[in-house]
Amino acid sequence: MSPVGEGGLFLIQFLAGLVIFVLILRFFMRATHVDWRHPIVNFVAKVTNPLCAPLNLALPKPGRWDWSALLTAMIVQALFVVLLGFLTDRSFSVGLIAISSVTEILNQMLDMMFWLIIIQVVLSWVSQGYNPNTAIFYQLAEPILRPFQKVIPPIGGLDLSPIVAIIAIKLTQIIVVGSIAQLGQSLL
Repeated sequence: MSPVGEGGLFLIQFLAGLVIFVLILRFFMRATHVDWRHPIVNFVAKVTNPLCAPLNLALPKPGRWDWSALLTAMIVQALFVVLLGFLTDRSFSVGLIAISSVTEILNQMLDMMFWLIIIQVVLSWVSQGYNPNTAIFYQLAEPILRPFQKVIPPIGGLDLSPIVAIIAIKLTQIIVVGSIAQLGQSLL
């Protein structure tokens, strides 16, 4: 592939990744009940509303789980895989496209959970008291950490649940998502 083709492929991959990132962020924001008056949350909602609108007509009204955002992310990923096949002169089966989409979305969701925990931990060290700009990270990370905090109580005032949560997230990526991806590789 020529450098121009590689540059175009990079640009398409970047744009698809950005759209998918914002859609997954919308899914997490709705799932964790963040404050919708926050400017970042408001921005994400306004940017993703046109993308999710067609599926919102077909799917039940979103409650806590915004399935239209997740399904739209999968559709964008599937279109990217189809476009990638077209640009590289390869054809992919429908099964491979579906598995690729599912594994990529799961990986991005788990990566987002990982980074939300890391950001929340760092902010807990440097930001004392309530700050509306950092509160959104606590609101997003708290439901992820809550099950681990129930099992692992603070030891000497130190909360070790983020470490266990990160290990669980990474193991899920390696074992579960890796197994699904391996299934997809067998379809090549």
